[in-house]
Amino acid sequence: MNNQKINIRTIKLAFMVLLAGTYLACTKADDYKKFTEKGEISYTGKLDSVKVMSGNNRVYIRGLFLSDPKVTLCKIFWNNKADSVVIQVKKKYAIDTLKYFVENVKEGVQNFEIYTYDGVGNKSIPVYKTGRSYGARYQSSLFNRPIESAFTDASGATKITWQGMDRLTGVFATEIEYTNLSNVIKKIRTKIDETTTSISDIKPGTNLRYRTLFLPDTVSIDTFSTAFQTQRVGADITSTYFKNKGNPFVAAASGGRWRNIADWTVTANIKNHGGLGGWCSDQGGCLAMEMGWDGTAQITNGKIYQTFTLPAGSYSFEITMAKNEAKDPVYIVAAAGNTLPDVADVSTSLGYTNFANNKFQFTLTQSTTVSIGFLATMSTASGNQFWIVKEVMLKSL
Repeated sequence: MNNQKINIRTIKLAFMVLLAGTYLACTKADDYKKFTEKGEISYTGKLDSVKVMSGNNRVYIRGLFLSDPKVTLCKIFWNNKADSVVIQVKKKYAIDTLKYFVENVKEGVQNFEIYTYDGVGNKSIPVYKTGRSYGARYQSSLFNRPIESAFTDASGATKITWQGMDRLTGVFATEIEYTNLSNVIKKIRTKIDETTTSISDIKPGTNLRYRTLFLPDTVSIDTFSTAFQTQRVGADITSTYFKNKGNPFVAAASGGRWRNIADWTVTANIKNHGGLGGWCSDQGGCLAMEMGWDGTAQITNGKIYQTFTLPAGSYSFEITMAKNEAKDPVYIVAAAGNTLPDVADVSTSLGYTNFANNKFQFTLTQSTTVSIGFLATMSTASGNQFWIVKEVMLKSL
């Protein structure tokens, strides 16, 4: 009897558990209806393989529309969704490409949020990408590559020598504009890893302009540049103004080791070899002074020079020394007028130096008649003295 009661209770309990389970199952099965009362959620295909490339107050966005044919619209948001663009999409191929310049992007790092839409407004899941725009702040940090020298030699070949720059600035090249021999403006580029630039056809007497080019990062679509800067091109103008400039120097007439030098003004006290002096045959022919040897007289304010008119500008006068056995100071001098000053007044010159330096610079503010050459007092008290110069050079700077 007791066993029957236990079985009946067990059966009732099992039935109640089964009934409760059935109810719960039905309830869960119907839960989805709360989320689909307005229909099933439909997502369009998102933009794939997205890349954001930097630019000048803009970015360039590239991505792929894959096989979803329903996509008709693309929206790009940035600046915390305060700014956006809407792009109409008309796919030509099953897999097509988005290429779009997003303009007026504030300088700095920006977070982009990209959606695609179909014709009824269903959108994709978002695509998040970070990009960067450059602008006035970056531009203000740029500077032109420094030029160490720009010079045209006697053959007409021009060489620009560059100083280095920090590659972290994004610098990659320098652009040069110059006027050629046909009076045509030409443009060339020099890479940042090149230390010199050679130009064979620059028009004499003209300047060049140059600016430096930058890419702020490896994915930049825009090139930044400095403003153009004018660079004066120095030139070897020796042959334009000097006669008998040396290497070798030419004597005025044939003869022995000591002779008079052609085309140069030489004071009489330098001609202390029986009326001859200023030129000697050493090393093929050099401009020279000597005293003491072979009984030659001392030289006081001896001068060897040429006179001509130079336009306003800056100049350099240089010499190539062949041998220097002078004990008293010997000066190379540029002076206004038709002669050189005496040694006591050498400081009144336009420019001067001694043989320790071999070159000096001077500037003319207007067209000026100048005398350029050599000045020395070589006294007997100092002993035998002798010097020879192989060549002179006059450069415009």
